[in-house]
Amino acid sequence: MRPLLDLGRALLAVPGAFVELFRRLLRLLGRLFRRDDHPLGRRHKAARTRCVPIEDPAMRVPDPLVYSQRDLMARGLPVTWDNPDFTVLDGGVPVPAHALLPDHDYTVDVRVWNAAPDCPVVMMPVHLSYLDFGMGTVNVPVATTLVDVGVLGGPNNPTHATFAWHTPPTPGHYCLQALLDPASDRNVLNNLGQHNTDVVQAHSPAVVGFTLRNDTQREHRYEFLVDSYVLQTPDCEDLPKYREDLARHLVATPLPPGWAVDIAPDHPVLAPGALTAVTATVTPPAGFTGSQRVNIHALTTDAERLLTGGISVDVEKV
Repeated sequence: MRPLLDLGRALLAVPGAFVELFRRLLRLLGRLFRRDDHPLGRRHKAARTRCVPIEDPAMRVPDPLVYSQRDLMARGLPVTWDNPDFTVLDGGVPVPAHALLPDHDYTVDVRVWNAAPDCPVVMMPVHLSYLDFGMGTVNVPVATTLVDVGVLGGPNNPTHATFAWHTPPTPGHYCLQALLDPASDRNVLNNLGQHNTDVVQAHSPAVVGFTLRNDTQREHRYEFLVDSYVLQTPDCEDLPKYREDLARHLVATPLPPGWAVDIAPDHPVLAPGALTAVTATVTPPAGFTGSQRVNIHALTTDAERLLTGGISVDVEKV
């Protein structure tokens, strides 16, 4: 004990020595805590990303979604623009999306899912809007509503967002869009769904006109892909057979032999914000009767292969 008292008297007598000893102690502690093998060292404090994720098991994140063409095509899967999560009703009765009246009141029902098994969705905004008949055209807001969605396999999953929609006075085809806007989400790529169908009578070659718009910030060259994919929704008794044929349902189906689709212009080049009128002429084979689905998808030709939009047309002839 006495040596420590003598050391203390000496340090008090020489203030400079006390300051130097304190500095050396701080340097020693700094080197100690910077060592990778120390339990409090830098290796144990470093995060894998600049934004430090919260990985405590108590944290749960939902995964709200709708049938999203952009997400599915990004995964290499075929899509239809006749969205199974959209229903248009007139006075509570479902009506064909291709038979809407101009300047008329309808109800749009959007089915919303949650793929997370451990976290519900609470008071999530769902935004409904529409585009004029075309691909990448200007978005016109309709309304926003809030929904709750239960966990995967639980009650209230899926749930439904309903909107009142007064159709524009000008006849034509209008593309409905539903955008989910959650505060937190495991996958933000499956939050936008588009509903876009039309029926054309094939008295002669069916002619479909639409507008293509470049909604990006740089010039793009576009091309069009055509297929006849139809979404399959089997009943419970058909589920085993459907599972056997699942690989077939996950591949885009080409048009049957004898069908031709001519698109003009076929490779338009558009500056940012520019648009152009496009005409698709669908020619069925001689003697065709019945109904045939034709999907047209617009993508950029660069390495990004950006999906701009698409239409699904049912060509009918009796």
